[in-house]
Amino acid sequence: MAKKVSIAVSVVLHPLLMPTFLFALLFYYAPVIIEPVNPKAAIYLLMAVFITTFLLPMISITALRFSDIYRSGKFYALSLPQRKDRILPFFFTSLFYMITTYMFFSKFKVSQILVIILAASTLIILLVSIITFFLKVSAHSASAGAMIGFLLALGFKFPQSKMLWPLILILILGGVVMSSRLYLDTHKPVDVLVGSILGLSVSLSSILIFSY
Repeated sequence: MAKKVSIAVSVVLHPLLMPTFLFALLFYYAPVIIEPVNPKAAIYLLMAVFITTFLLPMISITALRFSDIYRSGKFYALSLPQRKDRILPFFFTSLFYMITTYMFFSKFKVSQILVIILAASTLIILLVSIITFFLKVSAHSASAGAMIGFLLALGFKFPQSKMLWPLILILILGGVVMSSRLYLDTHKPVDVLVGSILGLSVSLSSILIFSY
């Protein structure tokens, strides 16, 4: 039972869903941060974020892993169990995030904060890709750390926003997902630690330094 719950947590809180979840929280709890985006446009932006930061990368990862999926007959291959299997998909994902960041920066009239979040997310994935040459760093932990860092920094920068409850929620969910990765034995404690510190430090510093 515990294993099934841990797997479900890992799937529902997939790292690539982080931008979608974060943008949804900001649209609902802190609309002042995302001005001049109006509520009607927010849903379209969320759809664009979901497609470009989750759906398209997952399709590309599935294509890259198709031979392993076909050979094993299971979608377990998408979990990228081996460190060497993760490098190419991670770099492909970085490319999608770069394109998304450029699109939001040059084509959409959105808040500077949203562009910074996407740029920082791209940097996190790129750094995870590079570190994966040497260590099977946890992408789940990196995304959880990033969510915490973003919400902390935004709460500090915009004290009028209601960031307390989203932050508490993400702290709890972050602890759950990191524990799940350790329970499933997909990562060692050092993988989780490095990932969480990386995500937290990049997200926190990006908002505090570049937003104004």
